[in-house]
Amino acid sequence: MRFAKFSRYWAAIALLCCGSVGTLACATQEATTGDDQEFKETMQVFGDDRVSDVLKGKPQLVPGTFQEYEKLFKVGRQCVRTDSKEIFVVEEESSRATGQQKLGVALMPRAVITGCNTDTSNPDAVVKSFSLMAALISAPDAPNASKGDPMLFTPLEVMALDRRTGTYNFYVFFSNGTGKPGTMVRVVRKVDGKLIRFELTSAGKSITSAKETGACFTCHANGGPLMNEMSRPWTNWVSVVNEFPKDSKLKGETAAVVSEARDATNKHNRSSFANDLEQIMRAAIRVWIEGDLTMTSKGTVSNKIGFGQMTIEGSTPGGVKLLLKSSFCETELNFVNALDTIPNELFVDVDASAGTELVPADASGDLPVFQMPVRSEHDRAMEVFLQKRQYLQARTVRALRLVDDERDIFSAARCGLYGEMVKTALPVKPAEVDLRVRTLLAAKVKAKAFGTLSPARSAYLTALVDSKLSEEQADEKLQAYLDELQTRFATAQTKLTTATGRKTLNGLITARKDAARKMFPNAASPLPLM
Repeated sequence: MRFAKFSRYWAAIALLCCGSVGTLACATQEATTGDDQEFKETMQVFGDDRVSDVLKGKPQLVPGTFQEYEKLFKVGRQCVRTDSKEIFVVEEESSRATGQQKLGVALMPRAVITGCNTDTSNPDAVVKSFSLMAALISAPDAPNASKGDPMLFTPLEVMALDRRTGTYNFYVFFSNGTGKPGTMVRVVRKVDGKLIRFELTSAGKSITSAKETGACFTCHANGGPLMNEMSRPWTNWVSVVNEFPKDSKLKGETAAVVSEARDATNKHNRSSFANDLEQIMRAAIRVWIEGDLTMTSKGTVSNKIGFGQMTIEGSTPGGVKLLLKSSFCETELNFVNALDTIPNELFVDVDASAGTELVPADASGDLPVFQMPVRSEHDRAMEVFLQKRQYLQARTVRALRLVDDERDIFSAARCGLYGEMVKTALPVKPAEVDLRVRTLLAAKVKAKAFGTLSPARSAYLTALVDSKLSEEQADEKLQAYLDELQTRFATAQTKLTTATGRKTLNGLITARKDAARKMFPNAASPLPLM
């Protein structure tokens, strides 16, 4: 019996949004009896994950609060590590307690708690961190907020990596009072996109739940891990760049949780920095897409599990059509900020420039770059997956970037090709999908559909889509193109030196942000404060 799984996660800079992650399983609908019925019920409320490891058959242990959860699962402050409790903290002038972003509130902390990796010397063991994750948020009307303790510890949102499907399962734990077992609800997104909530009864059975958990999937379009800012300076995060304010005046449990990111009072030397969370999340995204649950450093791609495979086979919505969108358009976004340097993405598509070193310009207060949308880690990782599964060749991917090598996202030229590419059913064989893409590109290049290109760019793009040329022959045109791109990049950077130029660049930043808001128009969205 096959259960369709779909997962989702991570909003506002990197917190579980609207109901954390949602992943999951959709049991088949045929009537079942006896042992098969019991198995079906178990799969509805549990996945094959760390939550099931602890709670399956033990409903009396269900936690209702974060404090009960960390004690039961040996994570957070109960993690046995002495250098880090894997509690990563960010602060922002907003609250997502209702699932929607509420602005105009005081700076308040949120936290991401990962699964306690006790074997940090082994690169492959990072899966222990991202196989179980939880999120804590704050609210101005939290029970103890007036006392400097604004974190909400129930309901608790948790995501767990499923060994059977390679996707994430989404759980919400509700408190029933001190000393009583909590209520566990699993949120399932079916193949048709509809949500079902399953609740674990005190007898260990699964029933359809009436509990409200929020429509998480407006935040996590693909259902996987998402960290908005995955590079220095990790704005608002506790990191090697930023410390949590010493005058934050936090009290109680909020202060205790926040101090694990870095203790401003120097009572301990443990730390959990955003730069470490970045590495965890990059690994999580790749493993979730590729299904490589045990050999995270080897780059193995599974043909049985993982978001990519589940989508190809139809166990999750979208099919290959959805996966290809990552190369033509954007399905998620990341965000960059200027601390020491101006992000190169403001001037060029950095994926088109692979093979040459583009030196970023020094940052200055004359052009503030704050939370500028850029191409997502998800879309890049998906593009690598499509190459490994031979749906796209490396030369095809490079050609797509050259279509608009000054825009990594929101490219009308490149994204406009997507509609033509998928207007009829895609071929089944991966190589034939790649052939369709290159045939479309070749026709567009011949028709000069991309406007006037520089001679070097035109020559390289033409060679990349020419099926009569080998990849090595096409790459004979590469260096001339990279030299020309370097010149264009340097010219674009000169805009930083004049007021008129900076005004133009600021307009580009604003246009990106406007497009991001149009991409995610709901109040419940993954967008940070921009």
